[in-house]
Amino acid sequence: MSEEVGSYPTSGNENNLATGLRVPQEPDDPDFPEQRNSPYRYLVVTERLAACTFLVGTLGLIILQVVSRYIFNSPFSWTEELARFGLLWFTFVSAGFVMARRIHIAVDIVASKLGRKGTVVLDTFALAMVIIASGMMAFAGAEFAAEAARLQAPATSLPMSLVYSSAVVGFTLICFHALVHMYLNIRHPELVPDAMENLEREAV
Repeated sequence: MSEEVGSYPTSGNENNLATGLRVPQEPDDPDFPEQRNSPYRYLVVTERLAACTFLVGTLGLIILQVVSRYIFNSPFSWTEELARFGLLWFTFVSAGFVMARRIHIAVDIVASKLGRKGTVVLDTFALAMVIIASGMMAFAGAEFAAEAARLQAPATSLPMSLVYSSAVVGFTLICFHALVHMYLNIRHPELVPDAMENLEREAV
């Protein structure tokens, strides 16, 4: 029986997803936890919208700075500073979204040589390292942001704790998504992507 156009295959091991679930074909498609849990899906969508907002806002601030400087010869003193802060927030929020969709850059040379069980073990170990590292960075970042609360940005007078909180939010999101993926590795090892699978999906 031929598959309908636009439908998602639900059999075979092409994407290692349980039967009956939509198989993600592109990075924009929701993965297993998003299909099964609405609050988690809303969180991922919020991360994506926030990242897009920071990116567009940063671009707008840069354009405003260029226009005010070279056309009106009266540059604003706050646009460059806000653009830097927006870029920081964009970077860390985007990192959380990328971790949620598992489309981050990864070296799969070792995983491609292992069997199915070895791939699951290796992926779980990698996630454990991500959880430890991101958890430590989030904790250290929170302490640093708290200490910087009394400092203000020179042009906008914004508290520097607001700027440094971007790292706290980003690493917290990374840690949380890694915990979700580790749980799935344990409960649903068939969901662990094969080596190079996410890169192939991204290239589609």
